[in-house]
Formats: sequence, C-alpha cells, structure tokens
Amino acid sequence: MELKAWLENNENQIAERWFSEIKGHGGVHEVGAEEILQFFLGTLVAVIPFCFGNGRASGEEIWHQANDLYGSLALRRGLSAGEVVEELQLLQRVILRFILEDLPPDGVGRRLQKEIMALNQTLDEGVVRANVAYVDDLFFAHLQGSGVPEGVTPEVEEEMRSRMMTFRKELLG
Repeated sequence: MELKAWLENNENQIAERWFSEIKGHGGVHEVGAEEILQFFLGTLVAVIPFCFGNGRASGEEIWHQANDLYGSLALRRGLSAGEVVEELQLLQRVILRFILEDLPPDGVGRRLQKEIMALNQTLDEGVVRANVAYVDDLFFAHLQGSGVPEGVTPEVEEEMRSRMMTFRKELLG
C-alpha cells in the first residue's frame, strides 16, 4: 500500500464519512452551514495527499492555510474551541479506520509505518492550526468588535469558498 495513492483513491469516501461523523456529533450548529462545511471537508481531505511525496512543501503550506480557515469557519459556525479539535480528530479516526480495513494481509512494512506516522503528524498539525486560528479570531472579535463573531454570512461563505478553490487550483496546477 502506498499511502499517497491510497489517500487520493479514498478521498470521497473519507470526506463523506467525516461529514457523517460530524453530523452525528451535532457539529452542524448554524442553519445553512451544511453546504460550506461539506465543501470545506472535501477540500481539506483533497489537500492531504499533497503533503506527501514531490511538492510536499507547498502541500503542507496549503494544508496549514486551509486549517487556519477551518478554525475561523468553526468559530463562525458557533463551535467551541474544543469542538474544532474534536472535528479534526474525527478526521484522523476516520482515516485510520479506513487504513486498518485496507491493510495488506502480510502486514505493514517499514515504509508504510513511516508514512502513517507522517500522516498522523500532518493531521495533528492541522488540529493545532485550526485551534490557533479559532482562538485568534475569537480574541480579535472580543478586542475589536462586539465580542460576538459574525456567523456564516453569504459573504463569508463566498470568501472562504473562493480561498479554498484557490488552494485546489494551486495544488492541481
């Protein structure tokens, strides 16, 4: 099993299961946020394979930026700081469950072990980035604004969707 190819081949299945897990945990708080959330989740999952192999540096940079946006979106969706962490940990669990289901019967080679550890580190970095962005945005909402972050307005949704589309274009060249 080559992890990068496996991630690319299972992208839709991972994103769909992740969205289902988030809904199951009550993570869709804001009315109308479901569509942008599905788009975000699909894009985040699509970025992960680019964090491996050739072009890894640009993939990791986009992964970090996308998770910064995810933290901001979580705040606007009305989540707590802990909930954004939990949502990204759900992604980690979803991916690891799918990997375990697809492991070759002859076991895991040393290369795959290293790739899984690198994947785990990448996902952990996403958790940190999203949480820091969430806290930063919350702080600035209190410092500069009314103290209540604005929700997912159509303008915010369009801006975030545009930025995520830019990330996809940058990766796909």
